[in-house]
Amino acid sequence: MNEEIVIFNTSHIAIKETPRGFHYLERKGKDSVAIFLLRKKDFNTKEYEVLIRLQPLCIDNQEIDGKLKLYPCPITGSIGNDETPEVAAMREVEEESGFSVRVLPLGRYIVSTQTNEICYMYYTDVTGLESGFAQQDGSYFESISKNEWHPFEYLSQCDYAACQIGYFKLKQILSQE
Repeated sequence: MNEEIVIFNTSHIAIKETPRGFHYLERKGKDSVAIFLLRKKDFNTKEYEVLIRLQPLCIDNQEIDGKLKLYPCPITGSIGNDETPEVAAMREVEEESGFSVRVLPLGRYIVSTQTNEICYMYYTDVTGLESGFAQQDGSYFESISKNEWHPFEYLSQCDYAACQIGYFKLKQILSQE
């Protein structure tokens, strides 16, 4: 028998066992995007700020003063069935920040050895641009999330893997300016 066994299944995920006995999480509409929005502190400097999206973590529902603890990450989201990663990235940026922009590729990474998800990373410079209305997706998750600008170096302190990977890739790009 060389087929995977489905241990648990919903409309969004499946937990599977491979013929060799490995277990993994399969996300339906599995891949995702992470987008870094940068802006210069002022037009006469090379110092950048990065937009940090603070959102709840689904596996750790800690509360602080009666509110869910929010964790820092870039703008993130799932890639829709008929979307390219680039189109999904631009949609997520507009949905979560209100900026309507083109994005530049930054790379990709495998999220975990226990899931089939690939995260495609992008970035864009929004220096001098005004954001429009961020519609969000209507979920409770996004309704309690918020955006904050932080110094670029803040990325190096974030636990989220995309922040760490993005920090080093962006640092290299920005140093070439």
